[in-house]
Amino acid sequence: MTSTDVPPGRPAWASLAWFSVRGSPVWVSGLLLLSVLSVLLCSVAIRSADHQQNTLLLLADTTAGASRHDALEWEAVSRDGLTADFWLRVDASRTDLIEQHAALGVAQVTDTRGVSSWIHARLHHVSTHDLSQVADLLRAYIRATDHEFVLLRDGDRTAALALDETTVDPLADQLERAMTQVRTVREHEAHGTLMLAAVLIGVALLSSLVTASVLARRLRVQVRAARLLEEQRQLEREQDERDSLTGLWNRRALHRLYARWTAQGALSVLVLDLNRLKAINDSGGHAAGDAHLRRVALTLLDVCHPHGLAARWGGDEFVLLLPGLDAGSAQLLAERASAQLEAPGDLMPPFAYGVAHVPEATSLERVLALADALMYEHKEVQRQEVARLVPGGRVGVTVEEFTSRLEQLERPQDVLTEGLSLARAVLDFHASVYLERVGDEFILRRLDGDVTLDVRSLLEGRAYREGDGVTGQAIAQSAARWSNDYPAEPFALEPWVQSGLKSVVMVPVRYGGRMMGMVGLLQFNSWRVVTPQARRLLEALASRLGHSHERVHAVESVRSALQGGLLALGVALEERDLETAGHTGRVVTLAEHLGMQLGMNDSTLDALRQGASLHDIGKLVIPDAILLKPGPLSQGEWAVMRNHAERGYEIAHRLSGLMPTTLEVIRSHHERWDGSGYPDGLRGTAIPLAARIFAVCDVYDALTHVRPYKDAWTHDAAVAEIRAKSGTHFDPAVVEAFLALVTPPAPEARDVATAETHHRPTG
Repeated sequence: MTSTDVPPGRPAWASLAWFSVRGSPVWVSGLLLLSVLSVLLCSVAIRSADHQQNTLLLLADTTAGASRHDALEWEAVSRDGLTADFWLRVDASRTDLIEQHAALGVAQVTDTRGVSSWIHARLHHVSTHDLSQVADLLRAYIRATDHEFVLLRDGDRTAALALDETTVDPLADQLERAMTQVRTVREHEAHGTLMLAAVLIGVALLSSLVTASVLARRLRVQVRAARLLEEQRQLEREQDERDSLTGLWNRRALHRLYARWTAQGALSVLVLDLNRLKAINDSGGHAAGDAHLRRVALTLLDVCHPHGLAARWGGDEFVLLLPGLDAGSAQLLAERASAQLEAPGDLMPPFAYGVAHVPEATSLERVLALADALMYEHKEVQRQEVARLVPGGRVGVTVEEFTSRLEQLERPQDVLTEGLSLARAVLDFHASVYLERVGDEFILRRLDGDVTLDVRSLLEGRAYREGDGVTGQAIAQSAARWSNDYPAEPFALEPWVQSGLKSVVMVPVRYGGRMMGMVGLLQFNSWRVVTPQARRLLEALASRLGHSHERVHAVESVRSALQGGLLALGVALEERDLETAGHTGRVVTLAEHLGMQLGMNDSTLDALRQGASLHDIGKLVIPDAILLKPGPLSQGEWAVMRNHAERGYEIAHRLSGLMPTTLEVIRSHHERWDGSGYPDGLRGTAIPLAARIFAVCDVYDALTHVRPYKDAWTHDAAVAEIRAKSGTHFDPAVVEAFLALVTPPAPEARDVATAETHHRPTG
């Protein structure tokens, strides 16, 4: 058996039996056929013997039933005064005879059907006429006795006796003789059939033993061949799953082995990324790089044995599978490998690594992503450490890291600061610039990097138009422009030449359908080649900057539209509540200023403005009879009115797009610092800050403006009221910021002791 003989996809062990039989001599196949036929004939013989035994039992039951019926017939003709119980016994006996007659018919049919009946007939040369004769006699006997019992029931004993002598008794004798004869024949046949079955069993056992012995001998030969085949397959598979340079497992093998090992238990995955491979290739050629990769592979094999395996994922990345090790043990193993690979004089460790512990089966891609994230964090720590050890040293950033970080920058300011800083680091330029469009001119707004004060004084704040230097060329052509030798350019500008500029690249920034700025990289006092890669990276940064500007404008437009809609809804609520015109707009503005005073960020301020616009949305469900009532509210009406904050929260919660802080303002702006507010009875800082801010603004505006149930208070009176309620109704810190925000006029005397009794909830 060779590897080409095995069907594709079938394991060798599954093919052993087939090859053992297929290649055997004809006589082995004959033995197999004999064994099978012997088993089949044995089964037929046993079934035939079982049928004969059942037939004998049926004949015995029929004989006993006929005897019982004959005894009842004799008793009936022998005495008078037959009771009802007697006739019941007669009916039961007749029923038994009828059932036995039917069973004889079934047995007769069985005798004539099936392979076993055919073989039985050939072996014993008998027919089914014997059972048919017994069945006919039994049927005639039943009919004759039925007639006799009818005569006896009618009281005609004479006719019954005559029928008994002429018909019933002769039939009973014939039936008994026939059944005796059939039983004798059937007993002989059953004995012969059992003997035949015994002989066939012996033949089957003997042929099976001989066949099994022959096949076992051939199977041993095939097992040896299968083992050799499996070893050959394993060798071929390993050649396909091994890295040709290092001899480690490759990516394909890693997927297979990871799936098998994670099914057996927990393990750790260690991902390593070499730090010095590019430098080794650049300095010593690819032969030196290959030698370094092989050295790394041998070191990894040494440290992971016997815990796990090492694989080369690709390029300068390696992966170790470490069954039974936790993350801490895997890190110790990585540190041991790093110590063995360290080269004298190298500040950068030989590799960065990340470990992901896998307690249960999960995808390899997910685990590698987790380990990669930790590996990049470790690489960043290594770079920062090198930068700390080397004064003035730069921390290198790869193109991939630059692209990844750039995609995470959302604000224009972040792109201009961190993005340009990364571009300088990746492309190794001294400085970067940003020019902003003002009318038809472009003003140099930012000059960052390694730039002297003299250079800054020469370049910062200058305006550029079409045709002015490289910048002017980029403006005129609305495309990237660069120079590898700026002083030699015919359009070079004198201030730039005086600054020592040698190489420059400028790229337009577009948003809003037009060119709105310019970003550039500068190299002073030494020349730097502006490669296509450098231009593509800077173009990517310019595109990101334009996208961030458009995003800011789009967000601001959406925010303005949303705030306008919410403010309109708040004004509509004023109309229903008979609020003083402008209440919603005033509290929105005042709350925004107070939030800014307390240092809220833009997102939280947006949510505060939205909450201020919708703070009374819950009053939509308050009946007009309560909401518009000019006089004091009853206790029950107050209970309904106090429910508006909670109902407003429920309504607003169903509006998509509202931030959690907005919902907090709607629900909690009637909570009090001392815990006596509603709806949740929150106390102190448990009350959301936005709700505490709005509560002060809402009460102040309500006090200083006319309502149907009160006159307007003066500014001083309202401020005094708010100051008096600091620490009970209001947050003292918020009150302090509020008082600093508003400039109180000259104090006016006013009794504010009863303010609380006149102030209804307005938000």
